Amino acid sequence: MSVITDLQIQKSNKTRANVFIDGEFACALEVLTVMKLGLKIGQEITPEQLSEAARDSERSVAMDKALGYLSRGYKTEKQMRDYLSKRGYDADAVDYVVRKLKDYRYVDDAAYAQMYAEQNRSDKGSRRIRQELVAKGISVTLAEQSSPQDPEQALCNASRLAEKYMRNKPVDVKTLQRLQRYLLSRGYDFDVVNSVIGSYNIV
Repeated sequence: MSVITDLQIQKSNKTRANVFIDGEFACALEVLTVMKLGLKIGQEITPEQLSEAARDSERSVAMDKALGYLSRGYKTEKQMRDYLSKRGYDADAVDYVVRKLKDYRYVDDAAYAQMYAEQNRSDKGSRRIRQELVAKGISVTLAEQSSPQDPEQALCNASRLAEKYMRNKPVDVKTLQRLQRYLLSRGYDFDVVNSVIGSYNIV
């Protein structure tokens, strides 16, 4: 059986330790992993135990990175998976971190969808919100459940956007056509957009 012959804290990263097995460098582990598993010089260790230690260390680093990412704002499961994968973490670490974050409710697609819809209802229609949620990894079903808007409120919001858009512009056919395209691009339904356009009298 192999023996741990040295444990050296890295000079460039005090949170990691280089592990030497039988006099040869074997791998680098998080210091927390070394402490948690009680690894020490002179201890016998199997390849399976070393592999498990490396897996635990990878998960620990990935979790720290994920929490740092979350500190910048709430994320969907897809956004978190993409973020960790692009930074080179293996599938096991990504699955572990996402599972833990979901358990802690730090990643919750239903809550994210509801929050996103509420934050964007004042200047986006339900269709636009639904599209953006799906692009962020929210399921179509969940996006549809979160994006509906009260028709009267949608008309009020679209009218407010139209008023801002039309400020200092002539009320003519071309301008209203551009306004129509603008409101449709914001995700408002045709009925809402047509009601807004119909409220203007062409000069």
